[in-house]
Amino acid sequence: MRIARFVRLILSALTLFASVSAPAMAEEYRVYFSFSGEKRLPDCTAASVKSAVAGSIARANKEYYGGRTIMSVDEINEVSYRANGVSPVARRYCRGKASLSDGSLHSVHYMVEEHAGFVGLSWNVEACLSPLDKWRVYGAHCSTVRPH
Repeated sequence: MRIARFVRLILSALTLFASVSAPAMAEEYRVYFSFSGEKRLPDCTAASVKSAVAGSIARANKEYYGGRTIMSVDEINEVSYRANGVSPVARRYCRGKASLSDGSLHSVHYMVEEHAGFVGLSWNVEACLSPLDKWRVYGAHCSTVRPH
C-alpha cells in the first residue's frame, strides 16, 4: 500500500514538473494535455512528429522493411482530425511521401494519437509504409492508421 502511494506521489511530481517546464520547451515538443481547451495534438508537419514517424519505422524488425529506414517525409497532408466522437481520444491522420535509405519513395500513413505516450501523458505515433507492410500488421493498405 505504501509503495502505491509513493508511486502516485512520484508520478504527480513528474506531471507537475512537466507542466512547469513545458513553457520553456519549444511549442512542438511540449506535453499536450486535452483538459485545458488548448491544441490537443501537434500538426502532421511538426518536426517532432516526423521524427517519431521515422523512429517508428526504424524500431521495426530489420527484415520487415528490408533494412530500409526513413530519411525524410515530404508532401505531408492531414487527412482527418477526430476528437470527442465515439472515442474521446483525439487522433490526427496524416499521409506523406517517405524517402527511404535505399533511394526509393513510398507512401507513409501515420496516426498521431493523444494519451498514447509514456503513462498516457502525451501523444504517440503509429506509422505504416503502405506497400511494404507485407504481413499487414496495420491491416490491408494500412487501414488501422487511416480514418474510417
